[in-house]
Amino acid sequence: MVRKRSMFAATMIAAMAVVAAGCGGAATNSPPASSAPPASSAPEATPSGEATPTPAAEMNATELAASVFSPDPCTPKDPAAIANVPEPVDVVTGFDTSPGDWFTQPATSPLTGKRVALTVMGMGQPFFLAVSNHWKDLAKKYGFELKIYDGKFDAGTIQALVDDIIADKPDAVAFAPLASDAGVPQVEKLLAAGIPTITYNVQPAKPIAPRAIAFDYQSLTITGCNLGAYYNAKFPGKPAKIGIVHYSILPQVVDRANGFLKGFLSQVPTAEVVATVEGGAVIDKALPAASDMLQKNPEINVIFGINNDSALGTVAALKAIGKNTSDWGVLASIDGSEPATKELGNPDSPWKAESGYPPYDYAIAAFNLLGATLEGKADKDTQISLVGPAIPPTPEGIEKWVSVQYPNR
Repeated sequence: MVRKRSMFAATMIAAMAVVAAGCGGAATNSPPASSAPPASSAPEATPSGEATPTPAAEMNATELAASVFSPDPCTPKDPAAIANVPEPVDVVTGFDTSPGDWFTQPATSPLTGKRVALTVMGMGQPFFLAVSNHWKDLAKKYGFELKIYDGKFDAGTIQALVDDIIADKPDAVAFAPLASDAGVPQVEKLLAAGIPTITYNVQPAKPIAPRAIAFDYQSLTITGCNLGAYYNAKFPGKPAKIGIVHYSILPQVVDRANGFLKGFLSQVPTAEVVATVEGGAVIDKALPAASDMLQKNPEINVIFGINNDSALGTVAALKAIGKNTSDWGVLASIDGSEPATKELGNPDSPWKAESGYPPYDYAIAAFNLLGATLEGKADKDTQISLVGPAIPPTPEGIEKWVSVQYPNR
């Protein structure tokens, strides 16, 4: 098996190359040099005909972030700074992808005429709302009946909907576990009822069904690199104090935080993690958690939110104390929802790096995987691993991402 970029990650490469080329060098597949690229925008011609980069002081925050952006991991400035950052822990089955054309809409589908159940962790999150909308499009195109079950980010609700699905007797299920451990008996129960089932997003704690998962560690390492490069350009010489709004119950999320730290410390070796709080992965829990963290640790000037709800809750907390400005510090996250990309493109916002977590890619991969499962062409060892791209903090990069993953409806 081989690891693949997701469909959208592959299509973003050309756009990223354009961004990188406009930022002082051509994009390559090799890691960039250990030092951050010069902070410059499009060069202007001097009387002698030589190009003169725009000084960092003359750029707004978004232009500065774009000038140091890279789609690739960075080389650590001081390898000792990342020596204690754990490697991926969510390695139940590794991160290889089984052979298959998983990210293309097929001419026909085995799901046509079938009754399909789709579960989401919580419809209140933009990611899962987008996933459900993409599935609705697929149901309309391929002619199958789709019923969506909302887990509401609640363990009891998820357990109850498993029983509801079994009672409803659909032909196939695309199941989103809320937790790795709890997902195992829930999927086993669906399979014992004779319902072909795949999982997506959170990986169960053991291989029990075909699955679509994400290699978040790699994605967040790149995002950490980009935020660190921006921090160095925006706040040269200023001590970096990190706070994390976490959801450490999931190994996948632990990988997100560790990947971010590996990237950021690669660029800012002297940075220090001073606080970690549990934000519950939803805005209404992340807001008070972030507020408490900032009150107890006012020196924090770097924050990583483990998903967009965590980061949006942090933005609300920063606004409440008058610190949601690009001069306060820096913020990064993962998902790439429309509210997040608005912050990313806002020159007054501290949110200046974002990893894409592609709802369309998840929907089409799970759709194709469920079809293969229904035909007996996929089993518990069949896996699709997605690597989301870093989103360029430019109007063009943001629009290219949003138009595919979060189209207006």
